[in-house]
Amino acid sequence: MELEAFHGLSLNINMGGKRVGFIDAWELEEDPRRVWVEYTYVLKGLRNSGIGTRAMRMALTRWREMGYVGVSLDDIHWEATEDFWGRLGFTGEGKRKRLEL
Repeated sequence: MELEAFHGLSLNINMGGKRVGFIDAWELEEDPRRVWVEYTYVLKGLRNSGIGTRAMRMALTRWREMGYVGVSLDDIHWEATEDFWGRLGFTGEGKRKRLEL
């Protein structure tokens, strides 16, 4: 699996040369040291296979190496929110999640 930058901090998730998902992200306007993740998507047939978790771990490493200090998001688009974001180390009340890099 590889991540390919396609616009700012947004990343395509590629496997075998084909796009299987994406992470839509940008700098937070009020704190440009932080990344805002708007949406994370993996093709339906590949969900629950670990691809999303692996891709997010790779993205977090990439953003940390770029000098970002944290990641924030609202998990309104995700079905298994607590398990997915919690395993990655995100914390927060309700839908708002945050991770310090």
